[in-house]
Parts: sequence; C-alpha cells; structure tokens
Amino acid sequence: MPNSTLAPGLAPTPIELMRSHGAANTTVLDRAWRRGDLVRVVPGVYAPVAQWEASAPWDRYLARVHAVNLAHPGFVFCGATAAALRGVFLGRQSDPVLILDPDRTSRVSGVVRVLTSADRRTIDEIDGIRLTSGADTAVDVARASSPGAGLAYADALIRRTPRLSTAQLRAINETRLSSRNRRRARWALDRASGVPESVLESLSLAAMEFAGFELPKTQVTFLIDGAEDCVDFFWRSRDLIGEADGAVKYAGELGDPTKAILEEKRREARLLRRASRRIRWGWPELRELDPLIDILRTARVPRPLPADPFLLASLRDALH
Repeated sequence: MPNSTLAPGLAPTPIELMRSHGAANTTVLDRAWRRGDLVRVVPGVYAPVAQWEASAPWDRYLARVHAVNLAHPGFVFCGATAAALRGVFLGRQSDPVLILDPDRTSRVSGVVRVLTSADRRTIDEIDGIRLTSGADTAVDVARASSPGAGLAYADALIRRTPRLSTAQLRAINETRLSSRNRRRARWALDRASGVPESVLESLSLAAMEFAGFELPKTQVTFLIDGAEDCVDFFWRSRDLIGEADGAVKYAGELGDPTKAILEEKRREARLLRRASRRIRWGWPELRELDPLIDILRTARVPRPLPADPFLLASLRDALH
C-alpha cells in the first residue's frame, strides 16, 4: 500500500485517555477502574468516567478509535473509522473500529473489526496515525453506507481533502476489483460535490431527492447593500430561500449570542428584499423527515417525482 502525507491534522480525542505503562501504573489505573472512577475504553486504555458519561456518542466513538491507536500503534484505520478521524461520523457509538489488513482474515476482536481487500489503497500518516486516504475512505464508506449517508460522507471528505475531486472518487469506485455495492456507491459519488457546507445540508439534499422534490441551487451568494449573504439553498422557480441550521450561531461558539441574533435579523431583512420567502429547518426536522417534507410542501417547492419509500426508509435508518 503506497504512503502519502496530508497537511490537515486529524480530529483529536475529545476525551482524556490514560494508558497503562508498567506494572505500578497499571495497578493504579486498574484500582481506579474498579472503584468506578475510570472507564476501560479498550484493554490498557482508560478514561475518566464523568467525562465519558457526559460526552456525546460520536465523541465516545472517536475516543475509542484513539484508544485503539494507543494500544495498537501501526494499525491502519479505514472506512467510517477513517472518516471519523477526518472529522465526520454518522454511525453509532457501538460501531466497531475498522482497521485494514490485507494479509489477515476478516474478523472481529473486541471493539475492532479487521477488514481485508485485494484492492490497493493509499495510506496517509497524519499526527502519527495511519489511515486510508481521503479518496479511498470516501469510496469505501459510500460502498458500505446507505445512499444518503454515502453522499454526506463524500461531500464532507471532499471539503476536508485538498485536491480531491468527484471524478477521482468515481474512477476509484469503478476500478475496484469487487463489484459488490458498486452500484450503491454510484448514487452518492455521482451527486457529491463538496459544495454543501455541512452534513446537515448534504442529508437535506438527499431527503429532498428521495421525497421527489425539485433540487435547489446550493450555496448561493446575494450581494445586497454591499453585503454578501450566502444561503444554503435557493429555488429560483419559487424565489425561495432554504437554510439548514445547526443552531451553532446561537450557542455562543461564534461569539456573543446576542450579537449573533441581531446580525441574523439584519441578514434576514436583507435576504427578504431579494427573495419572496425563506424557510428553515434543523436536525430535529431532518431526523423525523416528515416535518421537513411538510415544510417543503407548505412552501410549495415543486415535487415533480413521486417519493421513493425505500430510499426514505434507508435515510431514516441512517439518522437514528
């Protein structure tokens, strides 16, 4: 497997990890674990129980990946695990940590699942961690995921990987020796662009298509009174703006939330001078799907095609 390097760093562990070193240290950590002060993430690697329990499921998964790397340096991470290290994960906390080893038989051991493949993959080494390249990771995940999730992963990995193109991803998918799930991956890789700025936006586009709605333009910029306002979606046929909000701008991560709210009101006033209407939704509406469909239907977004129940069901499963 050829090696390469990438400039961007990987997602660090979101939870403090402690590794046993020597008999004395191992005894101290083991006693703390038995008292209930620590969680044993993987054999030989622990985390504070309070911090672990307060963390989101995706943070626990990422911490488990880093714990496996501490316990087994040199493992090559792949699939959704490599994507998690690159900052995007749509799986569940209980999902196995995926490693690639072409010379071993596929098997599961504890939290680790060993995968094999006859296809050559480029391996990156970043921050001392080895993982499949952004391109190989995107194709692997698109083959293993539902179509909507595959699109979200591909968009996110394109955004995070310098010089990665959709043409490159499609070529890798078509030249893989195994034809298994090739067709499934085509749906996501044919639509991936890296233009949507969040997983929420990519999944929203998938939901719109699965439900039969007309697809909007993405990341459209309006110049109004010298200010540039970029919107997530714009349906020119209905003069309608759509925005998928993750609520970050109001939570304080981007500064004073009061100031952010005032600026958003000014932005909304400018946009409504350019478009006749504006609709918004977030993760709750997307996860349930029906509320998002109702928002689009009420806004009279054109719906030229019938809904695809199978694809909608696959998206529901990926979101829960």
